Amino acid sequence: MRACIVGPMRNLVLALARRPEIRYLVFGGLNTAFSYGLFAVALLLLHAAEVPGDYAIAITFSWVVSNLTSFLLQRRFVFRGTGHPFREFVKFTSVTLGSFLANLAMSWFSASVLGFDSAVEKLVSQLIVTVILVVVTYVLHKTFSFRKPGAEPTGMVAVEDDVDLTQSEGAPGQL
Repeated sequence: MRACIVGPMRNLVLALARRPEIRYLVFGGLNTAFSYGLFAVALLLLHAAEVPGDYAIAITFSWVVSNLTSFLLQRRFVFRGTGHPFREFVKFTSVTLGSFLANLAMSWFSASVLGFDSAVEKLVSQLIVTVILVVVTYVLHKTFSFRKPGAEPTGMVAVEDDVDLTQSEGAPGQL
């Protein structure tokens, strides 16, 4: 009976492990949990001490600490980067820096505009922001940070090099 279950389960796990989306959920999820834990501890300590801008300081702290961990996990296990590590790190960090700035902006909006002032409201708001940013950063890492050399960008529109928009057939001024 055990052999009947183990074989198909093993095959399913191996098939899932081949998918970068699944690997991103696993390893990105581990790093996100680590980063969110850092954020939560920092936020609760800063909020209890009534430090102005507690969420911004907590977000910055968690981003600085978890960025390298995230790069190492995603490069090795998710996207299996084969490019120059430093170049991939620079591209990776440009994406995560953009994500960090978007996180600060959305968290500021939640606290300042929507009035989410309590520690619990800020923790819930950060969870919502995190879900949004996880999807965006996956696409950007896949199509930019860890794209294989010579590979066509996936999910992006190609631009023709030979198109001259000033020279069109038809009436002048029409494209």
